[in-house]
Amino acid sequence: MKKIFSIFSAIVLLFSLTVFAIPEAEARFGGGHSSGGHSSSSHSSSSSHSSSWGGHSSSSSHSSSHSYSGSSHSSSNDDDSAFWFFFTIIIIFIVLYILWVDNNQQPQTVTVKRPVKRFDENKLITFKQIDANFSRILFLDFVHLLYVKYYSYYGKKEFDTLIPYLANSVKYDKKLDLLINKNVIVISEIVINSVAIHLIDNVSNEDRIVVEIASNYTVHPAFYTEDSGKQHTRYTNTERWFFQREQGVLSLPPEKMQALLCPACNAPAHFTDAGTCSSCGTMIIKGQQQWYLKERYVVNQSLLHTVDLVAYAEETGTHLATLYSRKLAQEIASFEAQHHLSWTAYWNTFTQDIVKSYVVELNAAWTQRNLNKVRHLISDRLYEANSFWMDLYKQQELHNHLDDLKIQKVELVKIELDTYYETITVRIFASCFDYTLDRNQNLIGGSNKKYRSYSEYWTFSRRTGVEVSQTAPDLSVCPQCAAPADKMGQSAVCGYCGSKISTGEFSWVLFLITQDENYYAG
Repeated sequence: MKKIFSIFSAIVLLFSLTVFAIPEAEARFGGGHSSGGHSSSSHSSSSSHSSSWGGHSSSSSHSSSHSYSGSSHSSSNDDDSAFWFFFTIIIIFIVLYILWVDNNQQPQTVTVKRPVKRFDENKLITFKQIDANFSRILFLDFVHLLYVKYYSYYGKKEFDTLIPYLANSVKYDKKLDLLINKNVIVISEIVINSVAIHLIDNVSNEDRIVVEIASNYTVHPAFYTEDSGKQHTRYTNTERWFFQREQGVLSLPPEKMQALLCPACNAPAHFTDAGTCSSCGTMIIKGQQQWYLKERYVVNQSLLHTVDLVAYAEETGTHLATLYSRKLAQEIASFEAQHHLSWTAYWNTFTQDIVKSYVVELNAAWTQRNLNKVRHLISDRLYEANSFWMDLYKQQELHNHLDDLKIQKVELVKIELDTYYETITVRIFASCFDYTLDRNQNLIGGSNKKYRSYSEYWTFSRRTGVEVSQTAPDLSVCPQCAAPADKMGQSAVCGYCGSKISTGEFSWVLFLITQDENYYAG
């Protein structure tokens, strides 16, 4: 059947080209936006299902020209006879060629290889033996916070709040200085799509942790006016940040890691150029109490265009093998011992009541363009990132839909326990109708008829010591006071009891979404 179809297609194509004289026809298909994703993963993310909480475009050109000259009826018949003779000969050659190719072609297989950059978890295990207070979740949250403040404060008076956390070599960026000091640009709308530990080692009698950050931010004129003609530009970046700290220093508790405070007196950060706290007068020496940024490098940077919002790339990591923790069996045993339960029974409950329920609720909230209803289910950083993309869609009068969600499989990938937090990472395989409509309800990206399959790694976290509930949680209420979760606001503070819910103090919180092709934690 395939041979017949190929031959028929060739005949039709050749006939069309000959009779209608169309010498050129081309099409271009585009993929998903880079490091953006409304994702999300994600859903966001480079060549990925970025609608997770991260298209299709085509263009064609046709040209034809015809020239005619006068001729007699007889010559026209002769020309027709010659035409059909040569046309028949060409058809015969095409048929023979297609049959030859079909009989001689070798089967082809396409494989997608995962980048070789898997983090060595043994380094983290060894490091925790030295610093029992270290928490990966807390550290990455600190990195996220410092990254956003670094770019949003650069060139402003608020930048002095970061002095204890920055080496002199990274306080100044010649390129940024040149533009900001001339009031050419300001940086805003900073979104981090992924952040992960890349390396742990020590150098010059200091512990060092290297982090890889994928982000995007907007650069625009400081004095923008409608008449200036200057437009804002959005960049997507991959950076490596090198954090260092004196050996032997223990990590700070959550309340000091999740906010920029004076390490000595816990007052809101405000320091002189020399690094003296304006509240307690203590001279803060970098690395003695807290991590500081020693070096930073931009690995790559590219423009992110608005049109990328509705560009749908083919999934690149869905068929990659799942990366399980090398010590998963030990991690399960530790979880069982800590909570005095059977993992098999708890896994079934966790899969249904937490993972699948969260996926359904978050996808519905994204489609309804209302994250407030699920604010208590996600971390502050994840909320900030997805809120940005949702607002950007609204500004462009676009509406991304994730309809008819189907979850095929959930796999346990990793369990991590530390002094302050416990985390469970799973890989989710799902599909849905993923498409985007404009303000006139025209379909401009994706499909509402063909399912889009994808997989992502979701990391859930909660404070150590929270006991396993015997009943399924009600996701529509505050986990602390059981009042309706309708007054959380952007800060995730319950309007009824005043508790901050997004820190994992009372229940599981979705901390991170990583695209399958980008996941490499051991």
